[in-house]
Amino acid sequence: MKFPVLLAGCLLWAQAALAGTVTLGLNYPQTGRYAEQGREQHRAALMAIEEINAQGGILGQNVELATRDTRSRPKRAVANVRSLVEEDQAVMLFGGSSSAVAIAASKEAARHDRLYFGTLTYSNATTGKEGHRYMFRETYNAWMAAKVLAKTLNKAHQDQRFFYITADYTWG
Repeated sequence: MKFPVLLAGCLLWAQAALAGTVTLGLNYPQTGRYAEQGREQHRAALMAIEEINAQGGILGQNVELATRDTRSRPKRAVANVRSLVEEDQAVMLFGGSSSAVAIAASKEAARHDRLYFGTLTYSNATTGKEGHRYMFRETYNAWMAAKVLAKTLNKAHQDQRFFYITADYTWG
């Protein structure tokens, strides 16, 4: 099952290379809740693209970014994915800063056979029960954080009890 996804990704990159540029879609909040995190992700992407293009791009093709503002809203993120794919011909999408946004956007990316790389999405569901073969993430999830923290605290403070409190939504 992983091979078809890899093959599809390679074909998309090859198609983009023939066009002269490779377009990546950034689907981050620039306004609303999590706007600062979205702006940080956007700045990081710009730095990466500058470095990639300075070294000859990808397969000799420059990389360009097409960006959209999710406003930290799942419905807006889904519409953005459609626009990034259909209007900008983005071959891969990046987004996150909210698990609900990342999950909704990744499902739309899958409908277009595009890889979706979630950043800053910590919900277990992102790559768990809501995950699919087009969804990847670079961060740990809430379960991993709790597991490591519990092990560390139990080792350092064996005779004490602790509570792990998180937000009461998909992340927590």
